[in-house]
Amino acid sequence: MKILLINSENRLPDGYQPFLAEVVDGYYLERQAAHAMKRMICDAACSGIKLRVFSAYRSVAYQCGLFDEDMNRYVKMGYSNDEAYKKTAQSIALPGSSEHNAGLAVDLSTIEWVGEITEEFEKTDEFRWLYENACRYGYILRYPRGKEHITGITYEPWHYRYVGIPHSVFISRHNITLEEYLRVACCSEHQGYSHESKKV
Repeated sequence: MKILLINSENRLPDGYQPFLAEVVDGYYLERQAAHAMKRMICDAACSGIKLRVFSAYRSVAYQCGLFDEDMNRYVKMGYSNDEAYKKTAQSIALPGSSEHNAGLAVDLSTIEWVGEITEEFEKTDEFRWLYENACRYGYILRYPRGKEHITGITYEPWHYRYVGIPHSVFISRHNITLEEYLRVACCSEHQGYSHESKKV
């Protein structure tokens, strides 16, 4: 599986449509990501951890609505259009530049969580389980704390991205971002060997 880097500088091609499969309760992901997520949710439950999916695949049109809604909220608070745009882009990806649009990202919380998700999620047993185990299913914490200058997105302890194994294991063990990992992989290929073949 080729790893897609999806961000404000690397948008999905126009008309991109992933092959989707349902995870749970009408939430869909790309087929491989969905299969891995279902296994992860099941295994977590067997460990007494109940995970709730509250966002998965989003169409570009839906993403556009989310972005506009958040931007308008800032404008109503008194920010200029430019300021509102910049603040919104720190937490909501531009349409076509969100991993959700590719069906490769999922937002997770506790079953009991009420209201808007916040960084407080990191204090839950569910987050601790994910932090320790998500990589075993091909998922990574996509926007970690302290890496905002690299990802361009604020810390989101609830946002997990499917990259597949062994990539997820390497990224998690070395506490790096997807951007950093792909730079390492690129350098490795230029040195004459495949990063994918390395044991991690």
